[in-house]
Amino acid sequence: MRQPAMPIPSPFQSSIAKPGQGKVVLSLLPPNNPTLTTLTYKYPLKLVPRTGGFVPSPDSSALSDTCPSNPVHLYLLTYGGGLLPGDHIEVSITLEPRTRMVVTTPQGSTKIFKTTPNNSGTAPNVIKGHRDQMPANDHLSDMSQQSLDVKIGRQAALCYLPDPSVPFQHSRYAQVQTFTVDATAKGTERSSVCVLRLGRTSRGEDWNFQFWRGRNEVWAEDDKGKRRLLLRDSVILDDESGDLEDTMSDEDEIENENTSYSTTHTGLENPVDLPPQAPAGLTPLNIIAERTRPHGVVGTLILSGPVFEALGSFMLKQFQSQPRIGSRNWSDHAPSVPEPSLSYKGDVTWTAARVRAGFVLVKFGAKDFETAKQWLGGLIREEGSVIREFGEEALCCL
Repeated sequence: MRQPAMPIPSPFQSSIAKPGQGKVVLSLLPPNNPTLTTLTYKYPLKLVPRTGGFVPSPDSSALSDTCPSNPVHLYLLTYGGGLLPGDHIEVSITLEPRTRMVVTTPQGSTKIFKTTPNNSGTAPNVIKGHRDQMPANDHLSDMSQQSLDVKIGRQAALCYLPDPSVPFQHSRYAQVQTFTVDATAKGTERSSVCVLRLGRTSRGEDWNFQFWRGRNEVWAEDDKGKRRLLLRDSVILDDESGDLEDTMSDEDEIENENTSYSTTHTGLENPVDLPPQAPAGLTPLNIIAERTRPHGVVGTLILSGPVFEALGSFMLKQFQSQPRIGSRNWSDHAPSVPEPSLSYKGDVTWTAARVRAGFVLVKFGAKDFETAKQWLGGLIREEGSVIREFGEEALCCL
């Protein structure tokens, strides 16, 4: 029997090449039905969609004169309730014109577990869900990584309010989130983006992780594929524990029959060039905790587009109404000071500004997550547009 020259490809092959990858495409089918035309993912990633019963009111919608589509909820989670060393999560989301999506995370899925690289040579370093061995470089092999790439079409809106990242002691994590909007859309046809990034300490730990890096980018792309950067926001928290190790050039060991000594050549001629070290008998300095003190949680909120224009203006107005140093009149005839609003909390330090391309950028820090959640969630609920457009479920993490 004659054999075919080329093997017949299996119709059941996975559309995803690597573990941890996911792809989502949200389309609007006639007359106005949001449908996930593509939904694929692979272990250790899991994507759970849900079409809620919330229907936005046409009168309250800032998206267009027509009735906006119902928002679709997408939950990002990982098996095991967090990211293990070497986990690489890559999610691609496409929102076609006039669609809406709420992206969030179940509680506990944003935990980043400590790195425990195995470089003893007795067993191969295997990435969770991968067959390939880890790279030889420890900085690449043991770091948990997550990337999110979202394309938002005309009159489409994304509301991304996830749980905060919780990096455990000795963990290493890098996150890149890229959002691409339609550069040709103008006015009310522009894409709308609401992105929250939070990071907090875990129970019993005080910023004891080794490395945490997060970057948010918003790009505009036209019909010809030409891209233009609109906004880039980066946060890097590094305990700098590897700086001294990188300067080590040689190590000689001197041993006698009773005692073993170790002498190290650092290549630094002046002792003042060395990083600050804790005195003998004391705990080493926690550089991240010193720089973030007294905050136990830090966050960034990015707002853009017609759907979130009211919320952005509200945040700016609340920030401008905050009391300034030296502005209070302490005379006997001064008017009484009004009761502080929700935006004024002594445990929250924050700032808001309108930056390039009409973006509103809010930066804040709080003593703990509950304080930040009550403050930010209270402001968003007080303004009301997110609940009117996406429903109360969009604020489940706040």
